[in-house]
Amino acid sequence: MAKGDKFRWRTIDRAEEPKRSAAVRLRDFGETYRAYDEETAREQASRCVQCPNANCAAACPLEMPIPELLFLTSEGQFKEAAEMLFSTQSLPEFFAHICVEGRLCEAACVLGKNAEPVPIHAISRFLLDYGWKHGFAEPACAPPNGQQALVIGGGLCGLVAADALSRGGYKVTVLDSAERPGGRLVNGLPGFRVDRAVIEYRIELLRQRGVRFQMGLRCGEDLTLGELRHAFDAVFIGMGRAEPTPLYIPGAGLKGILPAYTFVLQETSNSPLSIPAIDVRGKRVVVLGGGETAMDALRVALRSGALEAIGLYRRDESNLPVNPAMYHDAVEEGARVHFLTQAIAAQGDENGNVVGLRCARTILENRENSDRGAPQVMVGSEFDVAADVVLVAYGFMPPKLPKGGQFDMLSVDERGCLLVDSNQMTNLPGVFAGGSIVRGPVALPSVVRDARNAAISIDRYLKAQRQG
Repeated sequence: MAKGDKFRWRTIDRAEEPKRSAAVRLRDFGETYRAYDEETAREQASRCVQCPNANCAAACPLEMPIPELLFLTSEGQFKEAAEMLFSTQSLPEFFAHICVEGRLCEAACVLGKNAEPVPIHAISRFLLDYGWKHGFAEPACAPPNGQQALVIGGGLCGLVAADALSRGGYKVTVLDSAERPGGRLVNGLPGFRVDRAVIEYRIELLRQRGVRFQMGLRCGEDLTLGELRHAFDAVFIGMGRAEPTPLYIPGAGLKGILPAYTFVLQETSNSPLSIPAIDVRGKRVVVLGGGETAMDALRVALRSGALEAIGLYRRDESNLPVNPAMYHDAVEEGARVHFLTQAIAAQGDENGNVVGLRCARTILENRENSDRGAPQVMVGSEFDVAADVVLVAYGFMPPKLPKGGQFDMLSVDERGCLLVDSNQMTNLPGVFAGGSIVRGPVALPSVVRDARNAAISIDRYLKAQRQG
């Protein structure tokens, strides 16, 4: 970078990815954003000041070589930058398309003190799309080593582990009770957040590499843990599917009060569902919660013909647990969110159908113990919100291990999550675990990191066996 280039951020404003208009977006489930063109990617990357000790890289849970990628992009060396992205990241499309985790890298950018941070997420997506468009090959896999690894769970955690292990020369089988691999990525994330074709393309690449997918099988019922340990040299448990947290207020059992995830799932799943259809056409929809699923439910409701879509969140806007862009996209499309508001009771008619919610204003207290503060209901602040459908998005319960089939031999904590050592191995030799089944519900980048680390530990464990 030439002398003086490090001050380009003063003359070049941050540019967001091109966005389709709200009116157009509401007609379909296509992605909200489009990738940069080459000129914009290069210009935006040139805003990076190339810190000697880059905060962005230190903050990235996926250990991206961010400064190097930005420098190559700013120089127009897109091929070299894309090859670096492909060589340093397993399943790079997951990072480039769905990594949100508050965009920690951008939040850590030093430019944030005086200007807008470098749009790292948008540049990484440009590089991914550039690499695929130009047919860049991913790093070669190691030759087969004769050992087999089983991955239980076909979602993000399992796919990352399967990718890493197959690259290491292991014959990998992925086992899942669902009909199609991909987990929440293909059965729960709406198309306006990630193009499902991106995930399906990766799954096809894994198949071409030799990864075998056995779907529709239930551990503990169709297969025991003992049988799996006997058939494979190592087992990785990366199940992430969990039940939504239920609503605990008077009237929660009224008809029309449903999990938000169930509603989103019926509009986004590639697989046939056994759940009854939730029709919101012409209805007043209220969504409880402020996370990703809540924002997804609001936006899906509007695309599905809802008369109105209102969110109720017990904290303020600054405490929303989603990337602000997700909230603003929902508002652009017509959603409204009432902050510092908590549902305290559901109201029904004579037929047991929900007709509204009794709500109360909240105030955030005890900030000395938490930056977010603890929501406290304000006495005398009650009011009513009309609702024909109430969608609950209060998060997810920790995943549960299969019952029986020797899975009860695994040690768990008080939440029912698996206990693992520093190598992510359970109390049973050769059985490893990571992601939500160990940590409870966590952000996607943390799941990726767990799966990578577990694959490294499995490789080390199996190498010791080969050498012994």
